[in-house]
Amino acid sequence: MKKAEFEFIVRSIVDEMVSFLMEDYNMPMLEAFDKIYNSKIFEKLQDKGTGLYLRSAAYTYEYLKKEIIVPKDFEANIVAELAK
Repeated sequence: MKKAEFEFIVRSIVDEMVSFLMEDYNMPMLEAFDKIYNSKIFEKLQDKGTGLYLRSAAYTYEYLKKEIIVPKDFEANIVAELAK
């Protein structure tokens, strides 16, 4: 996969997750982007090795919500779940 294709997929997922945050939490757009770009799930999304970029935005959003709502030990849990 070319770098541009990968980046397009990631941007598309981020855009959808921003919409989800805005709708579900009445969050302003800039705050939603900030939450995503500063999350551990975004780091995982950018790592081709996790394969997270191959999942839907809704699937990835569920992990993002877990991180935002219950951040304690999030990274350990997400690594374990993605390894399945």
